[in-house]
Amino acid sequence: MVNISELIGPLSPVNTPELRAIVVSALNGSTTVDGTSGNLGNATDTALLLALRRWSDVVLVGSATVKAENYGGVIISTEDQQARQAAGQRPIPPVAVVSGSLNFDVSTRFFTESAVSPIIVTDNKDTSKHVPLLEAGAEILLVEKLTARDIADKLRAEGYARVTCEGGPSLFAQVIDAGVVDVWHHTLDPTLSGSVEHPLVRGGSTTPHRFALDHIHADPDGTVFLRYKRP
Repeated sequence: MVNISELIGPLSPVNTPELRAIVVSALNGSTTVDGTSGNLGNATDTALLLALRRWSDVVLVGSATVKAENYGGVIISTEDQQARQAAGQRPIPPVAVVSGSLNFDVSTRFFTESAVSPIIVTDNKDTSKHVPLLEAGAEILLVEKLTARDIADKLRAEGYARVTCEGGPSLFAQVIDAGVVDVWHHTLDPTLSGSVEHPLVRGGSTTPHRFALDHIHADPDGTVFLRYKRP
């Protein structure tokens, strides 16, 4: 397996604001098979995902993805936690979910299987919606508008400089349109079907944003790893 540091590429110093998006898709652009992304990618892709989580200060995800993929908290080894602390980071990055409705089942893994408080970023000021989430151990970050720019600014104001965005399609569209993506990690799974189950992006602008190819690697099984940077 390739050295994962080659796929991640050059790193800016800790506390340097940077948003990296990571996505895996089939050749036709679908990001799921049978409803989830678990059947796409390979061991290298999993290792890259986990490495970016170790790099990050916070993992940013849309609420639909958290629910569909049954997200739990990030797991970091004791050794890596110590290394992060020595570098000036929190031991474990929280997962931050974006939600306007605040409709969550607090018995799910997102709330029950996390070593640190999960974060919910919202523009919903209904305190009756806040109470059960706070009681379940979540932290709520209020933004004036639930835009990608406001979300990124709020996270950075809270000390989360390094952001890994794991989707899904609507959130990817928002961060692309807002121009806040610095690095785009794209794993291409060598499978092809006649229809797209779930598109890579959804609901955003048709205005293109050009990125520069920074690195490419192909595993023997045909899985290709692309890294693009915002010029």
